[in-house]
Amino acid sequence: MSEPRGPDTNTSQGRLAWPPIALTATLVAASFLSPVAPAAPNVVGFDKIAHFCVFGLLGTLLFRRLRQPFLSNRRVLWALIGAVSYGALDESLQFFNPARSFDPLDWIADLSGALLAIYLYRNWAWYRRLLEFPIWGSRTASSAKNPSTQNEQG
Repeated sequence: MSEPRGPDTNTSQGRLAWPPIALTATLVAASFLSPVAPAAPNVVGFDKIAHFCVFGLLGTLLFRRLRQPFLSNRRVLWALIGAVSYGALDESLQFFNPARSFDPLDWIADLSGALLAIYLYRNWAWYRRLLEFPIWGSRTASSAKNPSTQNEQG
């Protein structure tokens, strides 16, 4: 049985990965640069849930973009370093914003979300299929030839 394959990372497909990464990073940056704290539901721990989900998304997007072999530990490590470093920068800059507060537990939530999302995306085919389900129309001809779940067991 062959190794599970991730999404194509050739040049034409790879360019499509950068806008979601840039958008996610921009949303995080906008939240810590804002002069007022972002509005959130009055739910205990909601900010930790938000950090967990957003940095899980960022970790997954970075993992998809990297060009190392799909099951490579190096690919996991670089995606995790990228997401967690950005989380550390986010928390560090919040220290200087009077409307925000520095909370090391937010960084732990960033790390946890990125680690879990990367693990699920790498190891569970059903999760990959869920994230890569085409919302508008069908898959393109190039992705139909090389699906990310080819020869996998979920």
